Amino acid sequence: MVTRQRFRALLAVTAVLPALTAVGCSDSEDGEANADERTTGQTERAAPSETQTSTATTSAGPAPRTPRLARSRNGPQVSTVARGLNVPWDLAFLPDGRALVTERPGRVRLLSAGRKLRGAPLARIAVSAQGEGGLLGVAIDPRFGQDNDFVYFYFTTASGMKLARYRLQGTRLRRDATILDGIEAGPIHDSGRIRFGPDGRLYIATGDAGRPELAQDPQSLNGKYLRLDASEYRGSGGTPEIFSRGHRNAQGFAWQPKTKRLISTEHGPDGDDEVNLVTRGGNYGWPEARGRDHGGFKAPLVIYPTTIAPSGATFVTLPGSTWSGDYLFAALLGRQLRRVRLKGRSVTLNQALFRDRFGRLRTVVEARDGSLFVLTNNRDGRGSPRSGDDRILRIVPPAR
Repeated sequence: MVTRQRFRALLAVTAVLPALTAVGCSDSEDGEANADERTTGQTERAAPSETQTSTATTSAGPAPRTPRLARSRNGPQVSTVARGLNVPWDLAFLPDGRALVTERPGRVRLLSAGRKLRGAPLARIAVSAQGEGGLLGVAIDPRFGQDNDFVYFYFTTASGMKLARYRLQGTRLRRDATILDGIEAGPIHDSGRIRFGPDGRLYIATGDAGRPELAQDPQSLNGKYLRLDASEYRGSGGTPEIFSRGHRNAQGFAWQPKTKRLISTEHGPDGDDEVNLVTRGGNYGWPEARGRDHGGFKAPLVIYPTTIAPSGATFVTLPGSTWSGDYLFAALLGRQLRRVRLKGRSVTLNQALFRDRFGRLRTVVEARDGSLFVLTNNRDGRGSPRSGDDRILRIVPPAR
């Protein structure tokens, strides 16, 4: 009888070990805040109270291994994953949990699945890094690791913006093809974010390159949202569809869970930063309209009269957090992460998180385990660098 009880106890301990193992953590542009900020995690630390919630169950048998969800019982918890980066601009996760990070001077960095930054760059891409330009967006092909090894980079050159396809095999990254050019680059307003949509197309945000008239010019690819079909981005490129126009400098976008609406951040000229619902064929008014009154143009969902300089964005798509379903975006001049809750066209929450804690924030990306990775940009010439900047931060959202 004693032996049987000990055997059952051993089984129970064995079942708990994976959950215990998963808990560990490794080590341009201020707007109004309309909600309480008392539970926004004001300390940078590892998260001993982080909880892990499994989502890998199916009625048809064992499901493929998926990460357990990272959720904190005591408000959002922040840790530093990597230090000493040089103006990191974007981050994209590979299916195996590794991540590619772009640095504006042209370096591609690799973050391991164990959250360790590889010392040597994977590649150095020749870019024109003057002003706000350089190596900007990165996106992973939706079929990466299935029938291709494609990743995509968006960057400025002396002759304009380019979207190029690369092949990643292990730690070898080599250029495969240029699939889009003909977009003007400037010292300001290069936009630069690229993302794959739920429709399988590749979306590209372009800025007005400091020439506002281009945003309304139907012959120009500047000041637009563009998209490419799979046959184009996996092939030799092609003429992109102009999805929307009238954009000044859109730097972050993501699709709302369930509704699949495309929500975008956009820099205003000297205030009037925007959050927009972007629809096919929509005209968002720049430079003819700004602020709340857009006349016959598409009006913003949210306006920030005082500049916060919104940049990269994500929705919290995974369950189990009080932030689930919310739109988060990084702010540069605002030095904060912004949390917005949308219901139709109404905004029910508009909250500043971590204001002034980490300086200028460039983007936020949701990882497969539901944690959020944030890039600081204090070394971009407009910030006040601190020891260790720039950083990759990991935020474990609060549990529901």
